[in-house]
Amino acid sequence: MVDLLTGSRTTGGDAAMAELDAKREEIAGLIAQELGLGDLSSLNPSERATVDQQTAETIEGCGDDAAEPADCTEATLRLRQVLKEYRDLETLRSDELDARLAEEGEVFAREDDA
Repeated sequence: MVDLLTGSRTTGGDAAMAELDAKREEIAGLIAQELGLGDLSSLNPSERATVDQQTAETIEGCGDDAAEPADCTEATLRLRQVLKEYRDLETLRSDELDARLAEEGEVFAREDDA
């Protein structure tokens, strides 16, 4: 597999993490724009911390299994699409990890994921 950020070859788990990190960064970029802060590269550390916190809250709150679901209907169409892509990547990564564990002979159950 190829790491989307560096273009280098990686193992499956590394590539999946790189894709997930890249998608999270894309979400952060959209949130920075929504907050009127501009491009991520131009943010000072305080602004970046604000964007990172909002990104984490948005990913958590807009997830299908959120403990305290947020009202994400006001999110832009693009942000909702990228959040869906992020969740899909999380699911894919989880499935890949489960498959690898199964290949290694590990016994596990979904209930053990907590």
